[in-house]
Amino acid sequence: MKVKVGKKEYEIKDLNLQERCDLNDMLIDTGDKVSFSIWVGVLRSTTDLTDDQINDMETSEIIGLASKCIDAVNKKKDLK
Repeated sequence: MKVKVGKKEYEIKDLNLQERCDLNDMLIDTGDKVSFSIWVGVLRSTTDLTDDQINDMETSEIIGLASKCIDAVNKKKDLK
């Protein structure tokens, strides 16, 4: 699946249930104290972007993409 941030499209991994649990646990464990590293952690978990590619992104782009990744992996899936 792909998400678009600005003019760029990014490929989002299909997470299995355990990976999805780990991602959501990481987000829940932060409580009200969300740090920048959480957003980077989301990108590391949900994309194949390298650290160098993430580091080249603007902060707002990292947060925007991470937010869309969270929504995408937690989106209701169509049952076949």
